[in-house]
Amino acid sequence: MKKLLYLIVLSIFTVLISCTPSKKFLIKKNLKDSSGVKYVRVLILKTDKKITIKSKSRLRVIKRKTGKVIFDSRRVKLTFVPEKVKETLTVESWSSPLFINGSPYRGTVEIRNIVGKLYLINVLKVDEYLYSVVPGEIPSSWNMQALKAQAVAARTYAYYHIINNKNSFYDVDSSTKSQVYKGMIKENILTTEAVKSTSGEVISSNFQPILSYFHSTCGGRTIDSKYVWKNSENSYLRSVKCKFCIKSPYYKWTEKLSLSDIRESLKKKYKNIGKIKKISFLKKYGRVINVRILHTFGTIKLTGNNFRLLFPPKKLKSMFFNSKTYRNGLILFGRGWGHGVGLCQWGAKGMAEKGANYKAILKFYYTGIKIVKLNNNSFRYIAAKRSPYISR
Repeated sequence: MKKLLYLIVLSIFTVLISCTPSKKFLIKKNLKDSSGVKYVRVLILKTDKKITIKSKSRLRVIKRKTGKVIFDSRRVKLTFVPEKVKETLTVESWSSPLFINGSPYRGTVEIRNIVGKLYLINVLKVDEYLYSVVPGEIPSSWNMQALKAQAVAARTYAYYHIINNKNSFYDVDSSTKSQVYKGMIKENILTTEAVKSTSGEVISSNFQPILSYFHSTCGGRTIDSKYVWKNSENSYLRSVKCKFCIKSPYYKWTEKLSLSDIRESLKKKYKNIGKIKKISFLKKYGRVINVRILHTFGTIKLTGNNFRLLFPPKKLKSMFFNSKTYRNGLILFGRGWGHGVGLCQWGAKGMAEKGANYKAILKFYYTGIKIVKLNNNSFRYIAAKRSPYISR
């Protein structure tokens, strides 16, 4: 109890953005990446509730502003509450995972109080992050070449955001907004092998890591990124015809959307929507790219992808569909699951089963790219580009 009291009675400094794990931690782990560019910062939790952190071995808590160690002991469980955390802290465990609310995580954890909420950022090596991401995105039972393709795409996605996420104290979050990450609980020996065997490899265009979008099932054709997201025209994210995802359970589907379903979903964003009178779809390559809804109080215009995201994923799997009206709404005859840009995961599985290796898979779905291995010059470039919020 004395240790807990000592931990939470903190001096009142302002929140300061920190950088990488402490120098002593790096030395203990035999790591030389003092610039931190081989590390990724993942927002794993945002809460106004208390959190617990424990370790089976040594646990250490450091004030990031001063570097002062305020706790150092073994086999303990610490509790952090928002009102007591007044400055940024780093929690380290040198020879054991950190158990955060019972779930194990590699690396270190940074704790910050932002407007009364605790933000927990897991700081760990990129490949260790991928040990959890890859099996979170595709089944570990799939062909190894498909697993490798996913590993390289996920690593590239992480480095793209490490370089380009300029205005944040973390690189990615742990949800589908970035890449699904749940710590060590998701790790699997096969996907870990896929990550290790491709270590350092990224997808490059014009000497930069690409924004390597991926999705479950394209349904027969991917689509250019510019038709899904505004101001997102990338030469490597072009439409390709795909005949490899036909075995996906989501290759074809049928769904009913009642006018009531559509109106209730639209009300999440458009509070003053009236009775729906007409819905129009503008398509490209068979995929809806713009939606126009005429209602009693006016007209709503939005992109196809933004329309899709207003519905539960299982209700509207993709915007690749034909529709017909029925008395209460629309019947959709659809194909695929997801936004349809970049790597088709079920397509990667199909290609791998036909003998394609992971590099051929990636070059099929990403136009005009190269697969390169990061070296010391690459890491110096990434360090120079990384967010100033992180490098302080």
